[in-house]
Amino acid sequence: MNDAAQKKGLIPARSLGCLGLLAGSAVLAISLGWVLLRFGTPQPTLVDVGMMEDYPAGQAPRLFSVKEAFFYVLNTNGELIAVTARSNHQAGCMVHWSAAENAFIDPCLGTHFSPHGEYWGKGPPGELSRLPLQVRDNQVWVNLGYRRN
Repeated sequence: MNDAAQKKGLIPARSLGCLGLLAGSAVLAISLGWVLLRFGTPQPTLVDVGMMEDYPAGQAPRLFSVKEAFFYVLNTNGELIAVTARSNHQAGCMVHWSAAENAFIDPCLGTHFSPHGEYWGKGPPGELSRLPLQVRDNQVWVNLGYRRN
C-alpha cells in the first residue's frame, strides 16, 4: 500500500475518533446538567394543613410537625401565614405561642416575635422564617421545600 492510500485511511479514522469524543462529552455535559437541575434546586414539598374555615381571624396559631419540620399556621387579620417554629439562633429552640402577649416566644433566650415572625425584642434579634403558603379550592397548603424570610 502506498503512502497516499494510508493517509486517506487514517483521516476518516481520526475524524471518527474526534466525533466520538465530542459526542461522549456532550452526553456527559447533558447528564451533569440534568443532575444539577434535579438535585441542585429545592423541590416543593406541599403539606395539606386543612381548609380556610379552620383558620378564623384571631384564633391561636396551629402547630404542625411534618418531616422533621415544625411550623405554625395562623390567620392575622385576614392574611393566612405560615412561620417556622424554630428560632434562628444557634440553640434553635422551639418557639411557643403566648395568647396573653399575642406573640411567639423563644423559651431559651426569651426573644419575642410578632404573629408575622418579626423580632419584637427581649432577646437576641432575628426573625422566624416564613414558609410559602397556597390556597387552592379552599384547601390550604404549606410548601416545606422553599424557605424565605
